[in-house]
Parts: sequence; C-alpha cells; structure tokens
Amino acid sequence: MENKLKIRKRLVILLIISLIMPVTILADTVAFKIVVSKNDMAVGGDLWLDVQMQITAGTSPRTLNSLTADVYFGNEISYAGADNWAYSFMDGYSRIASDLTTYIRVGTTGNNVNANGDGTPAGWNVTTSWQTVVTLKFTIATATSINILINDATDAAAYFNNIANNPTGAGVTDWTTAIEGTVGITLPVVLTAFSAVYTVNENGNECVSVNWSTASETDVQGFNIYSSENDDFVMVGNHINSSLISGAGTTTEPQNYSFIDDVANPYQTYYYWLESVDFGGISEYYGPVKYMPGDSDGDQQVDLYSKTMLYNSYPNPATHTTTIKYQLKGSVIEQNAMISIYNIRGELVKKIECSKGKAEIDLSDLSSGIYLYKLDTSDYSDVKKLIIMD
Repeated sequence: MENKLKIRKRLVILLIISLIMPVTILADTVAFKIVVSKNDMAVGGDLWLDVQMQITAGTSPRTLNSLTADVYFGNEISYAGADNWAYSFMDGYSRIASDLTTYIRVGTTGNNVNANGDGTPAGWNVTTSWQTVVTLKFTIATATSINILINDATDAAAYFNNIANNPTGAGVTDWTTAIEGTVGITLPVVLTAFSAVYTVNENGNECVSVNWSTASETDVQGFNIYSSENDDFVMVGNHINSSLISGAGTTTEPQNYSFIDDVANPYQTYYYWLESVDFGGISEYYGPVKYMPGDSDGDQQVDLYSKTMLYNSYPNPATHTTTIKYQLKGSVIEQNAMISIYNIRGELVKKIECSKGKAEIDLSDLSSGIYLYKLDTSDYSDVKKLIIMD
C-alpha cells in the first residue's frame, strides 16, 4: 500500500512539473529575399527586382492577411513602378508600393479577405516554395555596383489563423520574419570617349592609336579591342590585342586608356570595337568607331549615347555641395545644354552650362529647403527634386 502511494505521489509530481515547464512550439516563420529578374546593364536601361517570400516553418499553406517590406536602394538606380503583384484587388487586398526616396515600402492589407469575398480563391496562399510578391521596376541612373537590402524593422507579416486555410477576416496571427541577405548588383561601365587616330609609335612607325575613357567602372577585369575594314562586327579573327588590357576594377574616378595598333595601315579606313570584361566573364561591347586616314585630332568619335537623360543628384538631401549627373545624346556636347536650379517659388537661383556628364554644384549660398533642378537641351527637358539641409 505504501509503495502504491509513493508511485501516485511521483505521478502527481511529474504531472505538476509537466504543466509548469514551457512547451516548445514550432514558430510560424516566413522569409523574404530579392531576385534580379531583369538587368539591361546600360545607363537608362531597366533593372527589375522580384520581392519573394516563402514559409520556412509552421503550417503550409497559409492565407496571407498583411505584410510590409522595405526595399532599400542607392542613388545608382531610380524607382519606376511596381508590377506583377501576387495578390489582386479582386481577392480583397489593398496593395501598397510607396516611394520613400531611399527605399520602397511594399505590402498589403487584407481586411476585406473573407470566405465570402469576391476572389477565387478568397485569398493568396503563402507556401514553402519561393513566390514573387511583387516586381519592383527601376531605371539604371549611374554606373557602379549597388547593394539592395530588405529591411525587416517593422517585422510586419500576418496570416489568418486557421488550419483549414479558409480566411474569415478574423483571428490574425503574426509571422516571425527573416531576411535572406542583401543582393549585390553590377551596373555598367560608363564610356565617355572612344576614338581612333593617326599616331607614330616609339619606333617611329606610323600606325593607329585607339583611345577610350570611362567615367566609372564596376568589377571591370579588362578590355579587348576588335577591328575590321568594314562596319560588320565579327569577333573571330578580329581580336587585335594579344592579352587583356587591365581595367580599374570598381571605381567612380575617370580612367583613360590607349592601345597602339601597330599592324594597321594608317592610310586605310578601319572600324574598331571595344569589349569590357568583368570578373564574372560578362562582356559589354561599344562601337564601332571609324578611323579615317589623316585623322590625327580625334574628331572621329562614336556616338556613345542614343538619348539624353537627367539622373538623380547625390547626395540628396545635400548640405554644402551636390553632384548632378546627366547624359547627352551623341559624343559631341551640345552647346545649349544647361542645368537650371529653381526655388520652390519658381525663381531661378543658379544656372550651369553642361560639359562633362556631371556638374558639382556649390550650395553654400542657398538656404535650406526644397528646390527643383532642370536639364534643358534643344530637344529634351526634365526636372527633378533637390532637398538642401543645414
């Protein structure tokens, strides 16, 4: 009898301990990441980013109720819009993609999602597979590398709390969210000059000098040069440099290059192409530039850009100085290209003549506030905002 009482006491003690001890429950968790879905690798081209999410722990699938994700980016790209949403208005969602200057806040609220909603199904399911939530579209503004980051400071993602995955508009539960890290993206080389001119080499022989300059480079391992007697670009057999001409890696400082084509007959017409090669083996091609006999002053230059563009200034907001970058159509600078800065009342406060693809502006004589800067050429005009802070 005494042994039975001892056993009962032990069972009661174990039961009490089991009730007191916390029970470990697998948390419901979702993860976010960014995937590059399009990169034109050219200034003025498109850079599209897919914001994706998946369930990494807990019940799957879950019907999404709401989320917020902030996608941070640099001055190298400018926001163009949002597309390819996973959830629609017909499913009872309201979608957001707010441009907050240094980041884009994307997300949704699903207050109208319920079993009797208009959507079929009534909500969007998050699963253990990566799915694109939305595609963010940017325009490439300058040439340099850029890191894209999702910030999870808001920790805002929620689902409808039911195993049957049938939303009722109530019982919302928060997910624990995680980030899959940043994305490093390579943007293009900005070529500011490319010419082929008559020269005399160190041995006194007449030949052709191929010259080019860059405003900035990103992960550039080096360059190759190709030539032809006509303007048809055929890589095989036209490679004229014996080894890769070393690039500057990643830099925002101007670089100048020159290659002597000793084989060329300086009294014959040639066409030259330039290939930039990055450390990943990806190539970009520029040209052709035409060499003509007697050209010794570098006037025969390729049209580097097919259109004029105004880019975002940096830094912005600014204090004492800011740099405004722009791109002018063709290789010859338009004499009537001007940048004008206006205050919020529309009064002209500064005017700068365009000459080198960028203008460093002294702001020390301007008070803090909101300004507009405008690029005007004979066939182009664009305006962007500049904020000056003390």
